[in-house]
Amino acid sequence: METARTKGSSNWLMIQAIAMLGLLTAGSLATDYCQIESCSGEKHIACGNDGSFANSCPAGAKLLAVDNAAQKAVVVAHNDLRQQWASGQGRVRVSACQMATISWDPELARLAELNVKQCQMEHDDCHNTKIYKNSGQNLYIVGTTGSGESDAADILRNAVADWATEAEHINADQLAEYPDNYNGPTIGHFTVMVNERNVAVGCAISNYLDDGFNTYLVACNYAATNFIGSPIYKSCSQPAESCKSGTNPKNSALCSSSEDVDYNFDDPSA
Repeated sequence: METARTKGSSNWLMIQAIAMLGLLTAGSLATDYCQIESCSGEKHIACGNDGSFANSCPAGAKLLAVDNAAQKAVVVAHNDLRQQWASGQGRVRVSACQMATISWDPELARLAELNVKQCQMEHDDCHNTKIYKNSGQNLYIVGTTGSGESDAADILRNAVADWATEAEHINADQLAEYPDNYNGPTIGHFTVMVNERNVAVGCAISNYLDDGFNTYLVACNYAATNFIGSPIYKSCSQPAESCKSGTNPKNSALCSSSEDVDYNFDDPSA
């Protein structure tokens, strides 16, 4: 994959940092991220964070803009995958009773920016919001030898496709009840993407040079995460059988975007 280094200057980076700080400050007028109770004592990624890149990041690290086209691309990629599985056309032929439609969420995306600004492929301890109290997170990294700028939409579609490869390890029992003490192949990224309660996603991409590779780090934050002992999605004989608001006009196996979804239910394993 040929990529390009993002054009920029110190002035541009300073403006970007100030803009990010302004967004966080504006959000903090409604949300004190240091007081998010659902973090259960863990430090929130936005608590005391001014939006700057970490000191450990390589010089020239920057954000790749996730514009409207990229936002649409990642939302469509998620909903296409959800449609496939909810309709019973996934590798496991199990239809979903009430799988929500995913939409873009700007706050989840802003918090994802703080993760990728660490320039480390590591989950942060907490990225919940006042609305989404059990937020999930998927990470992806790719390094290339190309010197051109990669397209954000392509990177996000590739991330979704990479996470979706975990579907080959999924069985019906795992969909019905997320396993405890699981030590098999990774399934957590895929299962978050098809979790019936996920109504929102927000993603960010950072770009930096690491050991000679033009590196792109992706974080996508979700409305909900997987809970041990709970279903990824409940099965019915017909797709969308339990949707109360009707179905998505473009994805008939998904509930409409106005469906009342319990994305903040309590962790049954707690």
